[in-house]
Amino acid sequence: MNKNQLKQVQSLRYAKYRKLYGKFFIEGSRLVKGALDWSSTVEGVYCTEAFYKDNHESSIFDDIRKDKIKIVTERVFKNICSTQSPSGIAAICTIPKNNSIDIEERQWIYLDQISDPGNLGTLLRSASWFGLKNIALSPNSVDPYNPKVVRAAMGAHFGVNLYVNINLKKFYKSHTIIAANQKGTDITDFNFPKKSVFVFGNEAHGISTKRMKIAQEFITIKRFGMGESLNIASAASIIMHMIQNNK
Repeated sequence: MNKNQLKQVQSLRYAKYRKLYGKFFIEGSRLVKGALDWSSTVEGVYCTEAFYKDNHESSIFDDIRKDKIKIVTERVFKNICSTQSPSGIAAICTIPKNNSIDIEERQWIYLDQISDPGNLGTLLRSASWFGLKNIALSPNSVDPYNPKVVRAAMGAHFGVNLYVNINLKKFYKSHTIIAANQKGTDITDFNFPKKSVFVFGNEAHGISTKRMKIAQEFITIKRFGMGESLNIASAASIIMHMIQNNK
């Protein structure tokens, strides 16, 4: 790996360059294996000499051409990774070009200004688990390809369709827009529409006033014990489960 290649890989830590190159970086055997199994977006795999020696016959290398595997020194590998203790394998993936939303898709998750990378990653992981593949992010949301989001999502990026900087009004005429709100209808009593968009808000401030005004229905999760509120990822996971149970 020459200096220019090293700089380009390192630059993918920043949103500006991920957008410029249309690529993102993943670390760890589980994520790399998931990317190779579930998608065709892997451009190249980087691994240390020690990792390749110990694992070159494992299934992780079955689905990638040998010319896409780049063996690098321990020093170079540590320089391209953002984690404290890199595992020895990483990959560069292409960011899918989802330029326009498909209004015919029946179920959507809309995330309003989610700012915490860990929460967004967990939300994507839950959405993938529950089979809710269409995720729209509002403007001013954290970049879904941020390294911290990617790590928290645990491979969910390869099981969902991500759309960024989406205006909620796009769905107003075609779907029922449903916002999570403490004063809404209990989800156990709610009649889930066939075509719907479920809106979840910022961790600290909830759903913005502007998007609350667009919502047509409101739902809540009944509290049985103590506590002020649920973490956004926890609440969204419960609602996603209910969505799939009420199709």
